Amino acid sequence: MNKTFKKILAISLTCALALGLTACDQSQKTPEDTNGGGDSTGGADISFAEGTAPPIDSNAPTGHLIYLTYETNFTDASEVMLSKFETQYGGTIEVSLTGSGNEYFEKLGTMVSTGSSPDLVRYEWRSFPHAMSYNVYTPLDDYIDANSDLWKDIKDVADQFMYNGKHYYFPYQLKTNFGLNYNAIVFQEANLTDPMELLEKNQWTWSAFEQLLTDWCNKDSNHIGYNGVGGMPFTLTTGKKIVDVSNDTITCNLKDQDVTRCMQWLEKLHKNGLAGVTEAQNTETGHTNGYEAPEAAFVDGNLLFLGMDPSWTYPAAKEALDKKGIDNEMKFVPYPRDDNSDTYYHGIDTFGYLIPSGAPNVKGAVDWITLLRTEEIDPENIAKAKEEALDDTPIYKTKCANKECGDTSENADKNGRHIYTKEEDEAGVIECPVCGTPREEKYKVVWDSKVYDLFMELRSTDGRFTMLFDNCYGFNDDVTKMFQTGETPLLDGPVFGDFSYTQIVEQNSNTVEAYLDEYRELMKQNASGNLATMPVGTDAPAGTTAAAGTTA
Repeated sequence: MNKTFKKILAISLTCALALGLTACDQSQKTPEDTNGGGDSTGGADISFAEGTAPPIDSNAPTGHLIYLTYETNFTDASEVMLSKFETQYGGTIEVSLTGSGNEYFEKLGTMVSTGSSPDLVRYEWRSFPHAMSYNVYTPLDDYIDANSDLWKDIKDVADQFMYNGKHYYFPYQLKTNFGLNYNAIVFQEANLTDPMELLEKNQWTWSAFEQLLTDWCNKDSNHIGYNGVGGMPFTLTTGKKIVDVSNDTITCNLKDQDVTRCMQWLEKLHKNGLAGVTEAQNTETGHTNGYEAPEAAFVDGNLLFLGMDPSWTYPAAKEALDKKGIDNEMKFVPYPRDDNSDTYYHGIDTFGYLIPSGAPNVKGAVDWITLLRTEEIDPENIAKAKEEALDDTPIYKTKCANKECGDTSENADKNGRHIYTKEEDEAGVIECPVCGTPREEKYKVVWDSKVYDLFMELRSTDGRFTMLFDNCYGFNDDVTKMFQTGETPLLDGPVFGDFSYTQIVEQNSNTVEAYLDEYRELMKQNASGNLATMPVGTDAPAGTTAAAGTTA
């Protein structure tokens, strides 16, 4: 089995087993390009037109896959899945590593256009609709039955990623993406109602959220009500997406009545000192607007809510507080329900893989996707994941803590520290048999049962929450910057800066629509059969610059 791939394929295979920690994009130096391709056994000829689905032999061997990625994080879960892929399907996977961001998509576009496509790539926010607009992926409807028992629970989510009537992406896993993380001990000490109690009573609303922020910030000038991500997870609670790509249309809702109402409410929270960090607070506490490392966010006790993905924020914050001896009861809840709605709309993210156009081993790639989904919904895996998350049984370090241990046996390291044997682990030995030093425990996060159940419900289509995925970050960098990080960020500016939402929308909406018009033209061009291909050397989406592909 390819050792390099074990370290690279890791973003969240069997997420529940690993409690899926997702890393942000990291720039990587590009190594020598692989030739791509892989074992074509059971695959199709790579000369077919981009965006078409070649026939495959379902009885053919799974074979060898080439996986294009920039991701270098790894978990034990990847090794488990690779082993199952090899033993159950006879499949193997090799990595082609490239840089992230524009470099990644340019590399993918070049490989597709030159007939050297990889067999697998991971889903990115810009996969839909940006990359799909250039037909760099294979439609999967001929290989995956969305109504089958394996996929029917996630069909409604998969439908949100349809392009020109086709499924190019079936996420095998749903992710929380957004949540309001908090230390319940702080609420108890401040005599504030625990948001989880409000959620259980169906009273977790915008107005309840605002009241908590007000009560908290009125107690101390250094108290910070809300920090984290900007407006998008809030606007989703209205049931509206900032940009909605569906039914072969691209709709921008920046001026929508409900979206505007939400953003103006967030603007008011900021002006009243309830959202974001003031200059005085930054000077006094060191907190900064927007993203905060969860390891530090709750240490000084000034922050009430941190709005970030709880799948990694919750354990990271809890570990930091535990290790510092700070009393804590970390929890999280979804973003509050719009007072004008009876539905809890919840912003989600997904994880999965796509098959590039021209992939030589489509059969093998489909087998990999099928395996991941099978493992994801397996009841035994789900039960085991919960058991491990709640298990408070101590785990111990493998070596004696005493540097002067003096072990001279074969069970010692080069410095004479005793290394505990498998037999000693199984016997529960917690004291060094050589020097008598108590065995050191390893830290592990132990999840609260109610918190874990909510975590799973937020990733389930069967719970209280209606799942929405906003497409506003699915375009090129220019569009993303306008929403998030530009001079007048449309979604972050009113939350963390002194921006009028209506003013910056008026100033920028025509530019946003112009960018989106280019994607609308690409959608029409592709629907006509004149397939667009990925322009190399630029991130611009303009349909006029896209080279015309072959007609399917």
